[in-house]
Order: sequence, then structure tokens, then C-alpha cells
Amino acid sequence: MLSAQATPFRFLFAVVSGAVLVALCGGCSASKNDGMSGGDGGPEPVKWCEAYKIINCTCQQCHQMPPLNGAPIPLMTYADTQAPFPRATSTGKVWQEMQTVIGNRSMPYTGDKTVVPPVMPLMDDQQATMLAWLAQGATDLGGQSCPMTCDWSKGPPTGSQ
Repeated sequence: MLSAQATPFRFLFAVVSGAVLVALCGGCSASKNDGMSGGDGGPEPVKWCEAYKIINCTCQQCHQMPPLNGAPIPLMTYADTQAPFPRATSTGKVWQEMQTVIGNRSMPYTGDKTVVPPVMPLMDDQQATMLAWLAQGATDLGGQSCPMTCDWSKGPPTGSQ
């Protein structure tokens, strides 16, 4: 038999335990949220063209065809993001490497002061968009026909950041 004092303690323990569980889980729910549906209150999936706008206006300053400023690969098309990396025989993909270097903020590389115009880091919202697109598997959701917002062949784009 429970005493009258034990009942409030159990309630408080249940509330605190639930709060800890929610904090550890990050607010997850029993329903599966794969990051693609967006219908259950989860994040909306990032479309390829949203990611491409950032790639086009930031990454393509160096990741052109042919690459400039020591960039190892082009990032001109969706297919470029799906290519094997670092070699043609590798099982890893370019988009997986992008996830690493964007996540740790080593790309875009801002350390070469000879690059004109200077390479600018991604803004927080741009990094979040790219990391969300990469986390969902770097799919071409929405199709691959994206406008070229910034044309680096005509000089630095204005207002691209």
C-alpha cells in the first residue's frame, strides 16, 4: 500500500523522467519522421533547387568546370554531387564529403586570401539548408531543372550571399 506522501513523489518522478526523456530524444515522437515527409510536424524536405542555389552562388566560385583556386572537383550539376569521391573507384560519394566539410565549416574554404573576390563563409541558414539536404540523402527532390542564379563566368555575382 502506498502512503499519501509517496504518490506526489511518484508524480514528480514521472514528470522529471519524461522531461529528461524528451530532452535526450530531442522531442521525437513514436511516429517515424524520416525528414522527407514534413507532414507530421517534422522539417519540410529540402528540394534540390534550394541546395543548388547555395551551391551555385557560393561553391561554384571555385567548384566550376574546370575547377578553380585548387578545388578538386566541379559542383556544376546534380550528377557532380553523386559522383564517387575521392577517386572514380571510391564507394563514398561527393555529397557525403560535402556533408562532412560543410558540417565542420571547412568549406567554403576562406583561408586563401589571393582568391578574388574573397570567399565568404556560408551564413547559418545556408549551412542549415545544405546540411538538411545532405542529411536526407542529397536527393533530387523537385527535379533537376534549376535556374542558375549566379553566373561566375560573368564575374562575381551581386547579392548572392
